[in-house]
Amino acid sequence: MKNNKRGFLISFEAVLAILILGFCILFISQNETSDLKELLIFQQENDLLKVWSVNFPNEADIVLDTKNLFEGNAEVFIDGKQIVKCEKKKNSIASEEVLLDQWLGEHTFRVVVYFN
Repeated sequence: MKNNKRGFLISFEAVLAILILGFCILFISQNETSDLKELLIFQQENDLLKVWSVNFPNEADIVLDTKNLFEGNAEVFIDGKQIVKCEKKKNSIASEEVLLDQWLGEHTFRVVVYFN
């Protein structure tokens, strides 16, 4: 009989601890501005770099692709030389990749996207 009571008390304490933990998790304040905007921009940058890795672009294509995708809110650097410029500079996400041209020459592409 004592074992049953002790077992009941342990399970009651466990349930009580789980409830308290659950309420603590519920009432933790979350960042109100968190959304998937940064993840989307990062994915778009990486997708653009993947496309450029398959079809090595010329400078005109780089400018056109960047302006179409990021609406002028991005900068592109190739081997440290700035190809696309942006006036707005607030929050930014950057991606960098080394791409090979048709003669297997290495070129470092860096895309920086600015957002609010």
